[in-house]
Amino acid sequence: MKSVTFSEIVRVRERPFFLRCPATWRQLFPWVLTMAVGLPLLMLVLHLIDPETPLPFIVLPALVGGLMPVAMMGPGSFEMRTRFDAHHMISTLDEALVSLGYRRTRSDADRISYFRPLPWLRGREGSIEVAVQPHTLQVVGPVGSLRLLQQRISC
Repeated sequence: MKSVTFSEIVRVRERPFFLRCPATWRQLFPWVLTMAVGLPLLMLVLHLIDPETPLPFIVLPALVGGLMPVAMMGPGSFEMRTRFDAHHMISTLDEALVSLGYRRTRSDADRISYFRPLPWLRGREGSIEVAVQPHTLQVVGPVGSLRLLQQRISC
Protein backbone atom coordinates (compact mmCIF):
# COMPACT_ATOMS: atom_id res chain seq x y z
CA MET A 1 0.00 0.00 0.00
CA LYS A 2 3.00 2.27 -0.35
CA SER A 3 1.76 3.62 -3.65
CA VAL A 4 -1.62 4.69 -2.20
CA THR A 5 -2.29 7.85 -0.19
CA PHE A 6 -5.48 8.79 1.62
CA SER A 7 -6.83 12.28 2.02
CA GLU A 8 -8.47 13.38 5.23
CA ILE A 9 -12.17 12.67 5.66
CA VAL A 10 -14.03 15.88 4.95
CA ARG A 11 -17.64 16.39 5.96
CA VAL A 12 -19.92 17.14 3.05
CA ARG A 13 -21.96 20.26 3.82
CA GLU A 14 -25.35 18.70 3.59
CA ARG A 15 -27.71 17.13 6.07
CA PRO A 16 -27.67 13.37 6.62
CA PHE A 17 -30.18 11.53 4.47
CA PHE A 18 -32.48 10.69 7.37
CA LEU A 19 -32.72 14.36 8.41
CA ARG A 20 -33.17 15.75 4.90
CA CYS A 21 -36.29 13.90 3.84
CA PRO A 22 -39.34 13.19 5.94
CA ALA A 23 -38.50 10.07 7.89
CA THR A 24 -40.87 7.18 8.33
CA TRP A 25 -41.86 5.82 11.71
CA ARG A 26 -39.79 2.74 11.01
CA GLN A 27 -36.71 4.95 10.71
CA LEU A 28 -37.54 7.20 13.66
CA PHE A 29 -38.72 4.55 16.12
CA PRO A 30 -35.30 3.26 17.34
CA TRP A 31 -33.94 6.78 17.78
CA VAL A 32 -37.09 8.11 19.49
CA LEU A 33 -37.25 5.06 21.75
CA THR A 34 -33.62 5.52 22.76
CA MET A 35 -33.98 9.24 23.39
CA ALA A 36 -37.36 9.02 25.17
CA VAL A 37 -36.86 5.89 27.26
CA GLY A 38 -33.25 4.74 27.17
CA LEU A 39 -31.44 7.97 28.02
CA PRO A 40 -33.72 8.98 30.90
CA LEU A 41 -33.43 5.46 32.27
CA LEU A 42 -29.64 5.65 32.01
CA MET A 43 -29.63 9.04 33.75
CA LEU A 44 -31.87 7.70 36.53
CA VAL A 45 -29.62 4.69 37.11
CA LEU A 46 -26.50 6.86 37.19
CA HIS A 47 -28.20 9.28 39.59
CA LEU A 48 -29.24 6.38 41.88
CA ILE A 49 -25.68 5.03 41.90
CA ASP A 50 -24.29 8.34 43.10
CA PRO A 51 -26.97 10.81 44.24
CA GLU A 52 -24.34 13.41 45.16
CA THR A 53 -23.29 13.90 41.52
CA PRO A 54 -24.67 17.15 40.07
CA LEU A 55 -27.40 16.40 37.53
CA PRO A 56 -25.74 18.35 34.66
CA PHE A 57 -22.70 16.02 34.96
CA ILE A 58 -25.03 13.14 34.14
CA VAL A 59 -27.49 14.70 31.70
CA LEU A 60 -25.08 16.47 29.33
CA PRO A 61 -22.80 13.46 28.62
CA ALA A 62 -25.87 11.23 28.16
CA LEU A 63 -27.39 13.63 25.62
CA VAL A 64 -24.09 13.99 23.76
CA GLY A 65 -23.75 10.21 23.68
CA GLY A 66 -27.29 9.88 22.37
CA LEU A 67 -26.61 12.31 19.54
CA MET A 68 -23.25 10.75 18.56
CA PRO A 69 -24.79 8.25 16.08
CA VAL A 70 -26.47 11.15 14.27
CA ALA A 71 -23.06 12.79 13.78
CA MET A 72 -21.48 9.55 12.57
CA MET A 73 -24.18 9.06 9.90
CA GLY A 74 -23.47 12.49 8.43
CA PRO A 75 -22.03 12.39 4.92
CA GLY A 76 -18.33 12.80 4.27
CA SER A 77 -15.77 12.05 1.57
CA PHE A 78 -12.13 11.18 1.07
CA GLU A 79 -9.85 10.34 -1.84
CA MET A 80 -7.52 7.43 -2.45
CA ARG A 81 -4.71 8.50 -4.77
CA THR A 82 -2.34 6.14 -6.49
CA ARG A 83 0.51 6.40 -9.00
CA PHE A 84 -1.03 3.60 -11.03
CA ASP A 85 -4.44 3.19 -12.63
CA ALA A 86 -7.13 3.54 -9.97
CA HIS A 87 -9.03 0.56 -11.39
CA HIS A 88 -6.41 -1.69 -9.76
CA MET A 89 -7.54 -0.46 -6.31
CA ILE A 90 -11.18 -1.46 -6.81
CA SER A 91 -10.62 -5.08 -5.74
CA THR A 92 -8.96 -3.92 -2.49
CA LEU A 93 -11.83 -1.50 -1.90
CA ASP A 94 -14.36 -4.29 -2.58
CA GLU A 95 -12.71 -6.61 -0.05
CA ALA A 96 -12.66 -3.91 2.63
CA LEU A 97 -16.30 -2.94 2.05
CA VAL A 98 -17.46 -6.57 2.03
CA SER A 99 -15.73 -7.07 5.39
CA LEU A 100 -17.73 -4.08 6.69
CA GLY A 101 -21.02 -5.64 5.49
CA TYR A 102 -21.50 -3.66 2.27
CA ARG A 103 -22.64 -5.11 -1.06
CA ARG A 104 -21.98 -3.72 -4.52
CA THR A 105 -25.26 -2.56 -6.02
CA ARG A 106 -24.24 -0.70 -9.16
CA SER A 107 -21.08 -0.60 -11.18
CA ASP A 108 -20.17 1.52 -14.19
CA ALA A 109 -16.80 2.37 -15.68
CA ASP A 110 -16.57 5.57 -13.64
CA ARG A 111 -18.95 5.04 -10.67
CA ILE A 112 -19.56 2.22 -8.16
CA SER A 113 -22.30 2.08 -5.51
CA TYR A 114 -22.30 0.04 -2.31
CA PHE A 115 -25.14 -0.55 0.13
CA ARG A 116 -25.29 -2.10 3.61
CA PRO A 117 -28.67 -3.76 4.16
CA LEU A 118 -29.82 -2.86 7.65
CA PRO A 119 -33.50 -2.90 8.64
CA TRP A 120 -33.58 0.68 9.94
CA LEU A 121 -31.86 2.23 6.90
CA ARG A 122 -33.89 3.13 3.83
CA GLY A 123 -32.97 4.28 0.36
CA ARG A 124 -29.55 5.89 0.16
CA GLU A 125 -28.95 6.03 3.90
CA GLY A 126 -25.62 4.46 4.71
CA SER A 127 -24.70 3.91 1.07
CA ILE A 128 -21.21 4.54 -0.26
CA GLU A 129 -20.56 6.00 -3.71
CA VAL A 130 -17.15 5.67 -5.38
CA ALA A 131 -16.15 7.83 -8.35
CA VAL A 132 -13.34 6.27 -10.38
CA GLN A 133 -10.91 8.69 -12.03
CA PRO A 134 -7.58 7.86 -13.72
CA HIS A 135 -5.42 7.98 -10.55
CA THR A 136 -8.02 8.65 -7.85
CA LEU A 137 -10.95 6.94 -6.17
CA GLN A 138 -13.27 9.48 -4.55
CA VAL A 139 -15.34 7.80 -1.82
CA VAL A 140 -18.50 9.46 -0.42
CA GLY A 141 -20.55 8.00 2.43
CA PRO A 142 -21.26 8.12 6.18
CA VAL A 143 -18.29 9.46 8.17
CA GLY A 144 -18.25 6.50 10.57
CA SER A 145 -18.11 3.98 7.73
CA LEU A 146 -15.42 5.98 5.92
CA ARG A 147 -13.20 5.93 9.02
CA LEU A 148 -13.59 2.17 9.32
CA LEU A 149 -12.91 1.79 5.60
CA GLN A 150 -9.68 3.76 5.79
CA GLN A 151 -8.52 1.63 8.71
CA ARG A 152 -9.30 -1.62 6.87
CA ILE A 153 -7.53 -0.58 3.70
CA SER A 154 -4.44 0.84 5.39
CA CYS A 155 -3.79 -2.39 7.35
